[in-house]
Amino acid sequence: MSFRVWLSARFFLFFLTWSSYLSYWGIWLLASGFGATDVTAIVTVGLLARSFSIAFVYPLLCRVTSLRRLSQALAWGAAGLSTLYLTHPHFGSMIGVSILVGISYPLLMPLSETLATIGAASGKVDYGSVRYFGSAGFIVGLGVSGVVGRQYGDGALVRVFVVGCLLLALADVVRPAGFPADRVTATGGGRRRLLRNRAYALSLGSSVLLQGAHAAYYAFGAEYFTRLGISSINVSLMLALAVGCELLLFKYAGPLLGHRSVPVLFAAAAAISVLRWGLLAAPLPLAFVVLSQTLHAGSFALTHIAHARSVQSHVPKELWATAQALYTALAISLGVAAITAAAGPLYAASPHWAFLAMAAVCLPCFLLARLQAKTPGTREVPSAVRRTDPAPRP
Repeated sequence: MSFRVWLSARFFLFFLTWSSYLSYWGIWLLASGFGATDVTAIVTVGLLARSFSIAFVYPLLCRVTSLRRLSQALAWGAAGLSTLYLTHPHFGSMIGVSILVGISYPLLMPLSETLATIGAASGKVDYGSVRYFGSAGFIVGLGVSGVVGRQYGDGALVRVFVVGCLLLALADVVRPAGFPADRVTATGGGRRRLLRNRAYALSLGSSVLLQGAHAAYYAFGAEYFTRLGISSINVSLMLALAVGCELLLFKYAGPLLGHRSVPVLFAAAAAISVLRWGLLAAPLPLAFVVLSQTLHAGSFALTHIAHARSVQSHVPKELWATAQALYTALAISLGVAAITAAAGPLYAASPHWAFLAMAAVCLPCFLLARLQAKTPGTREVPSAVRRTDPAPRP
């Protein structure tokens, strides 16, 4: 099996489990007998453990072991720890399991991103072509969880996560040809070195704002669509539409974006984000709400691609793992959590104010992109990503 095929399968299986862990966890906890306050505490503890582990534990593990061994250990660790959710849970034990899973399982995300970045830099994979399998896995996971919940009840949703983690571990038994053999050996003070790297620091700042601006959508989007009179099944279809458009951009990112510089990508992502949240903030016909869902490809996926390109272009290879960890911890986790706290009161006052605030959060990214464009070397496109032929599908 080639490294490209293996990595595509890894993205697919991880995001299949991630869709259950991210989208249905609260529903499963409520079905297990926990109250809303307990669910909030359990989810919050897991989020904090995830943020800490990605920011600090993941870079450390990358320094002390090879990526291959780390991949196997994390995959089998996730499979083993996931079975703890099958026991009869009570609040104390669920807090403990959430911490253990939060420390280990989410590390598979930055690890996969690190492997994709290394593979793209060496010309073994096209980043978008392998990453789009993650979006496909997320859509499949949503569908599987929906069917399981409808057929067997919400209490059975955890089994989707457990089975997915087992498949993820079994897939790691195969050793693909061309797997990066080197260890990502960041020296001490890697985070400080990254933040002193002007080009990367500006990219990270834009990523935190653009990904964080999804806070109101993640927390209240489905409820807002229901307020607009959209049926529950159509709400599910609208959520799938957003991820489907994201999938398409990941698939064709090579030929579409391979010749664009990092500042241009971030500026485009900012423009699309402002448009998307502006459409939701304005009292427009339903067709514009549907249109806003297609813009998820720009607000989320394009930001993700721009950050990956920035790491490949402007970060020394020994700091790639640290850069991916910072992105996942700050942009995907803490940034979203912080802006959610601010968006909640605004949404309670008016959903339009909340989404207008999300558009405002994106505005500084135009300045950051301009500053980045003035930084030496940021207008150049590395030869590894300049090619326009996407890697063939496995």
